[in-house]
Formats: sequence, C-alpha cells, structure tokens
Amino acid sequence: MSDGNNTIVTGQQIGLLGGPLYTTYKVLGAVFHARQINGKAVYWLETNDADFNEINHIDYLDAEGNLQTLTWDIHSQGYSCGYIAVDSSLVALLETFFSTIRQTDFTAELKDMALVCYSKGRTLAEASQQLAAELYGHFNLRIFTPFETDFREFSREILMKEAERTPEGEQCNLFCMVGNQRKALFKKDGQYQLRDSTIVDLAGHDLVPNVNTRSICQDAYFHTHTYIAGPGEVKYLSELGPVFRYHHVKPAAVQPRMSIYLIEPRVQRLMKRSGLSLDRVVELSREDLIKTALKDKASFDFNKILQQGNDYTDEYLEKLGKMGFDASDIKNIGKLLRGEVKKTTGKLRAVEKEKHQRLLADAASLSDNLKPFGKKQDRLFNIFYYMNLFGGKEFIHKIYENYDPDRKILEIQP
Repeated sequence: MSDGNNTIVTGQQIGLLGGPLYTTYKVLGAVFHARQINGKAVYWLETNDADFNEINHIDYLDAEGNLQTLTWDIHSQGYSCGYIAVDSSLVALLETFFSTIRQTDFTAELKDMALVCYSKGRTLAEASQQLAAELYGHFNLRIFTPFETDFREFSREILMKEAERTPEGEQCNLFCMVGNQRKALFKKDGQYQLRDSTIVDLAGHDLVPNVNTRSICQDAYFHTHTYIAGPGEVKYLSELGPVFRYHHVKPAAVQPRMSIYLIEPRVQRLMKRSGLSLDRVVELSREDLIKTALKDKASFDFNKILQQGNDYTDEYLEKLGKMGFDASDIKNIGKLLRGEVKKTTGKLRAVEKEKHQRLLADAASLSDNLKPFGKKQDRLFNIFYYMNLFGGKEFIHKIYENYDPDRKILEIQP
C-alpha cells in the first residue's frame, strides 16, 4: 500500500508472452511519468479476469512474413485466468512460435526465458508475473497482482459497502470467488445470490472488484497520482465519478498511453517502393488496399470499362428493339454480350495484376504488418516478435528511449 501521492499505475489483463504490444507501451508510460515526478511506477497484472478466449492466442508474422495465429485450445473451466495452469499444450504452442519465427541471434535466449516462465504446472499468474519481471523489472517497477493478500483484505471493506448499496434485483459491482471462479453477484430480498440463485454468505468468500470498482480499490490502495490508460479505459473512467464520490476516494488523473506503429526497416522499404503511405495502409482493409493500389497503378479503370461496356450493350439492345427484334431474342443477346464484357474486363484486370504483382504483394505485406487481421498493430502483435528481430530485451529500452505520449510512429533503425 502506498502512503504518498506519487504513484503512477497502469494495468492490463494477463496475456500470453506478455500480451499485445500496447501492454508494453502502458508499462513504459507508467515508468516514464513516474520519473517525471520522482514517483513510483506500478504495473497491475490483472489476474482476476476470466475472458480466456481473449488471451489464449498469439498472432504474429512467421519467418516468411505470413500472418499466423496459434491458439491454446483448452477448457478454462471458467477460472479466473490467473488460476489456469500451464500445461504441455501451451509449452508446445510456445515452442511452435519460436520455431516458426525468423531465427536470429536472439531467438534461443528469448525462447529459454519464455519456457522458464511458462513451466508446466505453474499458474498463468505466476508465469506472467515472472515474465513481467524479466521484461520490465530493471525499470524499478512494482509488478502487482490483485491476488496479494494485503490488497484483498484492504479492498474488502470497499466491496462490502458496494454490495450493501446495490439496489434490490440488481447485479453488484463486484465478484465473489467460488473456488477458482469469479461469480457474478445479485442482490435479492436483502441477500446475495449467484446467477443460479445459490445464496452466498459474503463473509465466507473472497471478493474481487469488477470494472466499475477496480479503479476505486486501486486508487484507494495506492493513492494513485496518475493512471496510464488505453482509449477504452479513458472513456469508462470518465463515467465513474459518482462511484468514487460514494466511497470518498480521490480518482487518479488519467493519461492516455502512447499509441505508436513500429515501422521496421523492411516495412520502410516496402512503403518507399510501393508509394503507399502509413495513413493509406491503416485506413483501408487489406482487400481494399490491394484494390486501391492496383487502381492507382493500372492504365485504366476496370469498373469504368465494365460500366461503359454494359451501357453500350444497353444502347445496342434498345436499337434492336426498335428494329423489331423479338424480346426473348434481345434478352438472350444481352445476356451473351454482358457475359463477354465481364469476361474481357476480367482478362484485362488479370493482365494488369500480373504486371503489378510485386506492388500488390507489397500492399498485402504492409497491411499484414501494420493492420494485421484488420486490427491495429499494437492490439495483435506482442513484444517478442520485435525483440527477436531487433536486440532481444534491449529493444524494450529502445522504445523507452523514444517514449513520447504524442508519438505516432517509431521507425526502427537496422
């Protein structure tokens, strides 16, 4: 528990290999802003979250530059993710990841580090906490989980008050732990019950905050000066004023996290060669980017040609009608002509695609790197992909040395 008001906190649910890149940006943001005020930085590893399907996969580019997804396909039993045990299938998944990425001078060391953290039989909480210490511990950062006994005892009073003020028939802004599962609580007839109507005595259970009370418990416990938040957090934190006031807790200031695109040398070369800008790449879907790139380079507009061909066909058919041709004959002629127009336009498109094959491949590769599976880069890729290519754990220092809340891109130097 913090006694001062100089603690900078950030938090994120646990994820395989440290979770998405934006987790790293949040952690480094906490370190950066703590140093600005000579304060302390805290990384809250959210181990209570139970959305396993959100964290059970790794998205990355393999050695050939192709997008891949590896999924840890097990039954989570509804456990809070921190309680889920590392098993042989997760170890095998990690080994697949490290064997299919580009092999560099850093691959073996990073693989060993990851497999030590994710040892079979450990919980995800234990694995994630050790990995976070490996990645960020040298920044003088406190790595915290809400599993800590002191925090659970401290937050219990807040959560009991929150349960008591819950209106009849409503869901409480907290969870009740039943074994390793967090269960939603409802207030009915002055009692508390689970979704299946089982009555529970709160005195006999651990209580954990939900999204509406986590920040209250956090800021009361740490006397948080500033919280480093993602876009979604900025929005919901702005709506929690009444809850903070009820519990007489001063809310932390909110600082948006840095949100950048990592532009590796290969991507820089592709952008220069293709003439495609970052804005164009991230604005369009992969399919639309390829279509647009082809349209910009092609010697004619395929859609325009197709439309003109059909317009000329309509004019011709109209004249045939005036000449007395039978309507059914005109319909058959029209079907034949439109089919030929479409077929010929398709041939022209194929010739242009072949002519600009390299450009289209560049466009696809750029989209896969900067907007993988249609999502922003920092929401899909993890830090290991870049550490493996650009310096191992030292790459995290490179990001920190260039930390700027207003920065939008970071061009990685070879």
